[in-house]
Amino acid sequence: MPLFPIPSHVQFAAMVAVSALLVGTCVRLVAIRGQAPEIAQSRLRSLKSWWIVTLVVIASALLGRLAMVAVVGMVSCLALREFVALPLAPAMPLSVTRSMYGLIVISYVAVAMQWASFFVIAVPLLSIAIPSLVLIVSGQVDAFLRHIGRITFVVMVTTYGIGHIALLVTLPESTNPQSVNPGAVNPGAVNPASGPAGLFLFLIAVTEINDIAQAMVGRRFGRRKLTPVSPKKTWEGFGGGMVVTSLIAMLLGHWLIAMTPLQSFIAGILMSIAGQIGDLNMSAMKREIGVKDSGNLLPGQGGILDRIDSLTFTAPLFFYYFQWMTR
Repeated sequence: MPLFPIPSHVQFAAMVAVSALLVGTCVRLVAIRGQAPEIAQSRLRSLKSWWIVTLVVIASALLGRLAMVAVVGMVSCLALREFVALPLAPAMPLSVTRSMYGLIVISYVAVAMQWASFFVIAVPLLSIAIPSLVLIVSGQVDAFLRHIGRITFVVMVTTYGIGHIALLVTLPESTNPQSVNPGAVNPGAVNPASGPAGLFLFLIAVTEINDIAQAMVGRRFGRRKLTPVSPKKTWEGFGGGMVVTSLIAMLLGHWLIAMTPLQSFIAGILMSIAGQIGDLNMSAMKREIGVKDSGNLLPGQGGILDRIDSLTFTAPLFFYYFQWMTR
């Protein structure tokens, strides 16, 4: 039983997402015929991961606010676990890792209870204060700055960054009101009113579409490298992805969020830029550590950090942009 009525437009968006994935699956199955067995298996594993991620996102959106907050909180915990498992030198002390798990749990409980001010103000401070205190009390100060810098970085991007998704879905109902019956919506209204699930799906869908569009355009038309940090990223992919993302955002915005088409279009542009920064930010981290993928939790796609890299920047940007546009 969902914790709130499911707006028809959210149901429609969920069906469109599943339908698109079905079409993509058929295209992928045809495309891998005749390819080397290793490549075909990798593509199939990636496809399975996409199905799992998509169904988890849709299910949490349909179940309600608490489910969405819980899923984002679980992702933050998995991201921290993945980060500390990387070949860091020196390895992260177990006491610091445990204290950060505690901070993550407390942070999302606060969000679920709609204590947004605690999350926004306290988490950045505690991500430095708690591990500092743990290391000082235990006397583990040989690599003090490296440990504090690394753990603060990962908490800020994987908890504070994507935690804004949870903040987004716990905004007051009046911010993005929902209507279960689309016939009750004024045709001249800004949006068809889709509630917190609409915000959740818009943010994740636009971010993922931007990643896919940039990769596809870059693979087909890319000529000029965007940065040495990630050789496969190109200016052509970045620009093409931005065009596709802004247009899709304008279309989805009509169905899911309380913004005008122009505001949704601008949101798409800003999120495309932020997504690229988040991607490159994580690429730089992995390059320093010396790994290609952050993990193997999502077969064919790498790890959690590989999947949420863009969201670490698009989530806070969209949260504050949406609030600014609808205040």
